[in-house]
Formats: sequence, C-alpha cells, structure tokens
Amino acid sequence: MPGQSDLRSAGGLVAQGIGGVDEHRLHRDYRGPRVIAVDGKALKGSARLTATRRHLLSAVTHGTVVTLAQVEVGAETNETTHFRPLLAPLDLTGTVVTFDALHSVKANISWLVETKKAHYIAVIKTNQPTAHSQLAALPWRDIAVQHTASASGHGRRESRSIKTCAVADELGGIAFPHARLAIRVHRRRRQTGERETRESVYAVTSLDAHQARPGSTPASRSHRYADRGFVM
Repeated sequence: MPGQSDLRSAGGLVAQGIGGVDEHRLHRDYRGPRVIAVDGKALKGSARLTATRRHLLSAVTHGTVVTLAQVEVGAETNETTHFRPLLAPLDLTGTVVTFDALHSVKANISWLVETKKAHYIAVIKTNQPTAHSQLAALPWRDIAVQHTASASGHGRRESRSIKTCAVADELGGIAFPHARLAIRVHRRRRQTGERETRESVYAVTSLDAHQARPGSTPASRSHRYADRGFVM
C-alpha cells in the first residue's frame, strides 16, 4: 500500500525527496530546510488482556531521527483529530511537513500553511476524490522523469520514478489548499519468484518548482520515512 514511505520518496522528493522506503538517513551534505514526518504507529508488545496495543502519533525529523512531539491516540478517537494538537507547540516556520493520505485534510493543511507558516507534502488518495481525479488525469506520459531510485533487499527489488507538474492558476490550479506542484511516484516491485507489480502514488506540495528540484543530492532513504529524491 502507498503511504508514508512513498510520501517520503516524495518528501524525500520535494524537501528531501517524496517516495521513500526503509531507512532514515539524510545525506550529510544536505542543506535544505528542516523536514518533519507525521506518522502513527502501534507499539509492539503494548497489548494487554484488557486493552489493545497503544497507538502513538509522532512528529519525527528526517535525517538524524529525533522525536519532536508525540501524543497517544485513544481507542475512542483517531489520528486525524490529533494532528493539530501534535504540531501546535512546535515552531514550524519554513519547515516542510510530510504526512500520508489519512492526514490530507483540507482544514488541517490550511492551518499548517496559514497559521504555522510551514510547507507540506501530502499524499492524495481517493479520500480526496476531486484532487485525486485531477492528479490522475494530468498528462504524466508527456512529462519527463525527474528522478529515479532503486533498492534491493529482503528478497525484493524496488524502483521508483518521480515526476512533477505545476498547474497554472489561470487553468484553475490544483484542487487542494495552497498546492503548487503535483507529484507522481511510480513504483515497481518484484518479490523473488513473483511477478512484478506496479503502482502510482500521487501527492501535492505547497513548494514551488524553483524551491524543489529532484535529484540535487543523491537519493537517501529514511527508516520507512523516505527515499529522498526531491530536495530543496
């Protein structure tokens, strides 16, 4: 399934890249803005007879991994309602925040840009049908690949190619708050002894084309947070 990892290949892609996969190291020569991933995870070994596993939502830096904020998501709520409380105490001015489709909620994104003065990279799936349909319909076949990355391990080989597309305001722009660039991450995966699978993941970012360019540093990876191919 597409999610944070692909986001980070794309988050690794636009701020350090969008698309990502399985490690969390930022190239030591990277000099772009701070990038923070918002991600939820159930704690292994935390389940009890009378309770399910504890679920945490965290704000974690790309590169050298530092947890900046963390909240527990109760059984009677969900991650989305904790997005603002998690990030509100942090100074996010000029920071790029990456998150998967679950948190691609228009009200939260408007707050992130307008109140916290941050940029974002957000995965767009069918829970945002208008934006997803628009992104899927863009002329991706006519757009050159701007970055590629591949990796092997655990009995599989994966490759990703990344394209971006700006939609001019006079043509209606992108149907998502403050979105400036559309991103497509096309992933190919072959597990040993199985047929190759292909998948396209779409994302948007508030960064302009001149602020984000693919492949200006070697693609790095991020502990399940991002394959960096797009950098500032």
